[in-house]
Amino acid sequence: MNQVKNNEDLAIFHLDNLSKLLRNKANQYLSAQGIDVRIEQLPVLFSIPEEGLPQQQIADEIGRDKSSVLRTISNLEKEDLVRVTTDLADKRKNCVMLTPKGRALAGLIKDKIVNLEKVLFNSLKSPEHDRFMQVIKSIGNNLQNIHII
Repeated sequence: MNQVKNNEDLAIFHLDNLSKLLRNKANQYLSAQGIDVRIEQLPVLFSIPEEGLPQQQIADEIGRDKSSVLRTISNLEKEDLVRVTTDLADKRKNCVMLTPKGRALAGLIKDKIVNLEKVLFNSLKSPEHDRFMQVIKSIGNNLQNIHII
């Protein structure tokens, strides 16, 4: 790796900036479409299958801490997008299920996100897009496997 002269030479700053910009633009886009769900809530909303899922399992699947997921679930519950019930077999567990409104909205949002991605990647040809996806998945896998002391 070459010597770093300034922040412009560090990919981590570009990725952080890109992440913030993408999150802001995606939230603006959803809001303009009349959808009052934040992009940060989508991993929780999209991870819930038809039969529901325990809160801890949602946190594990999306790689976020349980308290963050609980806040998101609470907000989604206030909007009548999810319903939280106590697991009958294990009263210590709460199961999260999509409401009919949540299921319909999740499908609509997925369609909107697909359209947004088409706009974002319209300047990339298919092989470039495929390579980009490979690279970001590889970086994500590398980050998952890094053990920092």
